[in-house]
Parts: sequence; C-alpha cells; structure tokens
Amino acid sequence: MEKETVQPQEVLPVNGRSKDSFFKMIYRSKERLDGLAKFLLGIQDGEVSIANVKPVLFGNRENDLSFLCNHVFYCMMEEESTLCPNMPYRLLEYITAGLRSTVDSEKLLYSSKKVYFPVPKLYMVQVGVEERKKEITEAVYDLRLSDSYRTVEDRNETVTEPDLEAVVHVYDFRMTLSEILDYIEKEILPARLVPYAGDLLDYALVADCLTYVQRVGRNKKYTVPKNAAVPARLLELLKDRGIFRELLSDKEVCDMTMATFSREDMREYQGWERGMEEGMEQGRVLTYAEFGLSPEEIALRVSMPLEEVKRILE
Repeated sequence: MEKETVQPQEVLPVNGRSKDSFFKMIYRSKERLDGLAKFLLGIQDGEVSIANVKPVLFGNRENDLSFLCNHVFYCMMEEESTLCPNMPYRLLEYITAGLRSTVDSEKLLYSSKKVYFPVPKLYMVQVGVEERKKEITEAVYDLRLSDSYRTVEDRNETVTEPDLEAVVHVYDFRMTLSEILDYIEKEILPARLVPYAGDLLDYALVADCLTYVQRVGRNKKYTVPKNAAVPARLLELLKDRGIFRELLSDKEVCDMTMATFSREDMREYQGWERGMEEGMEQGRVLTYAEFGLSPEEIALRVSMPLEEVKRILE
C-alpha cells in the first residue's frame, strides 16, 4: 500500500460561534435526543423537547444543549474541548435562566402559592487530546460549585457549610495519543470508555480523533495513522464504522466539522506560541479575543477574573 503524504492542514475560516454546531446537529434527531435522555436519566419512551436558553451574562449566547424530559427533568449539557473548572457556575447561570422560563414570572415573584420547577440536571462532556495519561483520571466524575468557594478558617460545619451548591456530572472522554492511535488504526477503545458506547462517546471520538489527525505534521509527538493520515480520510473511516453515518455522508457537514475542530485546535497552538513571548495567560486571552469571544467567555476559558481579562484587552 502506498504511503500517503501528510501535509499541514489548512484552518478553514468559520464563524466563531460554530464550535458546537456539530454537537447540536447530532441531537436534532428525535431518536438521538430520546437516546440521550435514556442514557442520562434511564427513562425509556419519555417526552423529550429541546429547551436551550441564552443568558444575558454570556452575551446572549445559547448554551450547547438542554432539554425537558416529561416536564419533570430539565437537563443541561455543555461540550468542552478545554478544561474549565468554572463549569458549575456557568451551568448554574444557564439553568437559572432555564428554570425561570418554565414558570410564570409574575407568579414566581409575587404569588403566595409555591411555584414548582422541573428537576435540574447538569452535565458536561469533556473532549480533547492529552499527551500524558496521568492527566486523565476517570471517565465519569462530578464538579461542584462548592469546590470553588474560598477557604474558611472557622471549621465549624454550621458556619462553613455553603448554602448554594451546583453539581455537574462530567463525562470525561479525553484520550491520550496512544489511545487515539489505537482506535484509529485498530478500532480499540480504552477500557474505561467501553461502558459508555453511544452517541455521546461517538461525538467524543470524532472530536478527539479529528484533533489528533489535524495536529499530525505540526507536532512530532503525533504518529501518522496508517489508515487515516488526513482529516477527510478519517471522517470516511469513522463513517464506515457506523459513527454518524448519515451526517458524515453530507460533504457540507464534513467541511463544517473539519473547520470547527481545526479552529479550536489553532486557538490552543496560537495561544501557546504567543504565550512564550507575552506570558502564557496573557497570550491565551489575546488569542481568544481575536476569535471573537467576549471577555466573559474568555474569563471562563482561562480561569481568570473578568477584571484581569478586561485589563489585558485594554
């Protein structure tokens, strides 16, 4: 078999808000949305409907995915390609706006009768490529808002116990370089991910593998996969394995998907390069700003106070 020549991949110009387009596109299918509700909640044949929100704090940007199930559960999910320890607060903002939309505002504020809300459930799917295995601990874990509260000297539990909590259930589907290469070449999944087979994991496989292949030729640590040296060939391979076959058969969807992940990948590389000259954190802030993110969004991504982000951008 003739060896394929690997060329650095062009980063296609796409809208700065298209990052989650492929993720949202997956769950436009009622069948897949029903499957997600079953996966997350264990509910079979539930009445599921999309219920995304646009909180003012995030520049009127819609959250990645949220849905109501049987009008009893309000599920909210975010997709992340970079680690974000502030996700509990971010999802708290989203779910507060979502819950408020389910009730009559006047009754909520002024009625003497109790107003009932659907049960909030918060999730995040973490994707990405890690060069070191120790960065990945387990496939599923929780992030808590209380982990971000300031340390209190007084150890009296009645005083230090927080009165506000938000729990985010994280599906950490990041993979190491060797794990991704094994999956692309041999279709071998890491043992920790096998129990979570389904659309959510399939999305992570697209994200992780595409990011990996787009870095080949730019990073010596990335070995060229023998059967998928370029992004287009990789998407064909994934389609042949039954992953989002109908979506990846559409050329426009494939082009959009390659451009989306390529853009995210380039943010990290450009931020790193600029960081060597201007300081890592400052470089990341300036790079995200160039790609159209608001100061609020940048602060969440780089785990920096909003005031500091604004100072760098001045």
